[in-house]
Amino acid sequence: METGTLLYKDFHEETWENGKHVSSIITYKDREGKIFAKKKINFLKNRTLPEFQLEDYRDGYLEGGILQSGSSVKLFARRKSADMIQEKILDGGNLSALDGGFDYFVIDHWEELISGKKINFHFLVPVERDKFQFSVEKTKEGEYKGKPALFLRMKIASAILSMFVKPIDLVYDIESKRIMEFKGTSNINDENGKSHKVKIVYGFR
Repeated sequence: METGTLLYKDFHEETWENGKHVSSIITYKDREGKIFAKKKINFLKNRTLPEFQLEDYRDGYLEGGILQSGSSVKLFARRKSADMIQEKILDGGNLSALDGGFDYFVIDHWEELISGKKINFHFLVPVERDKFQFSVEKTKEGEYKGKPALFLRMKIASAILSMFVKPIDLVYDIESKRIMEFKGTSNINDENGKSHKVKIVYGFR
């Protein structure tokens, strides 16, 4: 995000059934086009708390979530291939999101966000096997690449944690409700196992 250097590209292959997005496979490729990570995500049971698994082939980093019942999710993760997989079952509660389910959380609360309402919710983090309270709200409406856009900011509620977890800025196309830009902490790590700070620009075929 600071240098503008290309780190990676992610390619999303979506499966739709009867007009409903049921699953995606996301393939991550480095600057040379080599696949280094893959994520499978399934929205069938709960679109804001989807089942997913992300694996980074470089160091064996693994994280994911498996829906148990209602809003109860088994989170699992390991930081590298030599580590044991750690698991914990958490109840997300009524207002919660996991991984790519945040995108559908935004869509499900679209009218409230457009109106300027601040929404508090829990975001589940597999690598911490915990949930954290965040808020999301509109910062402005404007134009992005010639399209009317909704600009949102997501930030952690804890004042102490906010020193370490910086806000995430998102831009959505108002007409299609598709995300167009993401600025913040990535789910992809650097060579030291720390999350990249990135700007992701989304294009659609």
